[in-house]
Amino acid sequence: MVTKLLLILGIVLGLIALAFLGPLEPKKALDLSESSGELVHSGHFLLTHGDARWLDESYSLFLAPDGHYLLISDGTLTVSGVTVRLAEQTHYDARYRPLAYQLAADTPSGTQIISAQAGQNVLTMEVRVGSARQAKDVALDDNLMLLDNNVIAHYAILLEAIRAEAVGQTFSAAVPQALTQAPSHWDEPVSVRFQSGRQAYDGKEITVHLADTTIDLVTYEGRLVGLVNRNQGTTAYDVDLLPDGFSLPEPEANAAPAGVVEKPVSFRSGDLSLAGTLTLPSAQTAPLCAVLFVAGSGPVDRDGNAPGFHMDAYRQLAEILAASGIASLRYDKRGVGASQGDAATASRTDLVADVRAAWSALRAQPELAAVSCVALGHSEGTYLVEDLAARNPDVAGLVLLCGSPQSLADVTRWQVETLLRQQGATVEQVRGALEQEDEYIAFVKASSGQWSDYTVAALQAALPWLTDAAAQQLRGSPLGLAWLREHYNADPASMLAQIECPVLILSAGKDAQVPPEDGEAMAKILKAAGNANVTSALISDLNHVLRHHPEEPNLTYQHLDEPIDPRVAAAIVSWAEKGLAK
Repeated sequence: MVTKLLLILGIVLGLIALAFLGPLEPKKALDLSESSGELVHSGHFLLTHGDARWLDESYSLFLAPDGHYLLISDGTLTVSGVTVRLAEQTHYDARYRPLAYQLAADTPSGTQIISAQAGQNVLTMEVRVGSARQAKDVALDDNLMLLDNNVIAHYAILLEAIRAEAVGQTFSAAVPQALTQAPSHWDEPVSVRFQSGRQAYDGKEITVHLADTTIDLVTYEGRLVGLVNRNQGTTAYDVDLLPDGFSLPEPEANAAPAGVVEKPVSFRSGDLSLAGTLTLPSAQTAPLCAVLFVAGSGPVDRDGNAPGFHMDAYRQLAEILAASGIASLRYDKRGVGASQGDAATASRTDLVADVRAAWSALRAQPELAAVSCVALGHSEGTYLVEDLAARNPDVAGLVLLCGSPQSLADVTRWQVETLLRQQGATVEQVRGALEQEDEYIAFVKASSGQWSDYTVAALQAALPWLTDAAAQQLRGSPLGLAWLREHYNADPASMLAQIECPVLILSAGKDAQVPPEDGEAMAKILKAAGNANVTSALISDLNHVLRHHPEEPNLTYQHLDEPIDPRVAAAIVSWAEKGLAK
């Protein structure tokens, strides 16, 4: 129910959306040629994720006699065992505004075409899979840049535009692959020292903020030599210029603010050792209460971050609560950070066991011997803390952030329908997509073992509409099949009805991953079961990752570089100060 869940939606449901969208009128084919023009510069970039090589891309930028630019690139993208061949051409005007763009992705299941064409005051972006097409128009102005997720060369063009003062510090990025337009900005260049092999170099760094993603562009002697996406955990570098690789210094860890004390904590969950951080107020008096943080889905660390997803909400929230006299324990999920285990095969049962172990560790801290302890769950974590509270009478209260009384199967079904309606799908298209989603849910509920236990042929026999590539990606999914199966078969509403301790429910009005109205539905279930100590609030302009979000709800969060919304912590502190009661 946090961003990692979107991998499942992207793999299984993104193609469903395409399959049910009717064809558009064909556009005139792009006529982009490198036969004329002078070579401005070229590059050969490798993009890596840990030890894995994800992308190998070569590009060349030409200046045509009419003063326009032509970018040509080709590469190979390999993720989750699936290899995709990419070939791209982009035509720009003299100030690097996109005029025409086409990316052909040659996948195991066929060719996909991603394109963009400038018209009168609009840029029409289009994605084609076979005969199915999706399109979206965005405003074409002097401050629009083209940045495709899979093309490193586009960042070289952005750098050229910045140098030529052809783009403002605040600009808009058209992302054709995602059919979206993202508010963006870049920071002034700063000096940076980077490493290649044993050699250190002094270069310049420009940080680009693309929606919720932060990307560092590193130059040396005027050339783009490296790119670091810390949100995604990827690094790209020009292998021709830096054959020994590329690295930037790791950013300094955030120090606890004044008045807050932190100490490492480790505890056992079965055969595994899990690691976390205990955050305490510095005052000599006992804390008002103590909170156990339980994270949302995916390989999330104690601060709320995962590969490709930098939320940092739990660290920020822990520090704010400590400043108000509330202690907390947050921990790396199994297989993440300093905790042992395998995140990819962890089941719901495993995660519940880890929550119970973390609860015991919190209760065992000597500083908290006489302090009431509360469990806080965010997103998927709400399911897990409900299980804890229903079985542990020493849970003094629950805080449920962005939760739902529906099973994960029902929530994902809602996500599919909501996403398609936002994209303008017809009633018939939505109906067809939901039929396929229901087939997928039925398969997961009746499954056994893990994704890797199923061959591509077996998955396609159960779900005939899966392409080879989508089936292969399912087999390598970071969300284990056992985890999905147990969540899909769970009944959160019945678990809620067993909870007798005080409960605070906070819902986000701009939540694109959980129905915002589900918070009130949870409150009704609790009250109907006899729990009279329930506080429920909807923050109308909050999103799923606890940021202020004035725009319409969407799955591309645009405010992760901003602090968490202070109203979340304020509501928790107020609830605790009232004795965990209304």
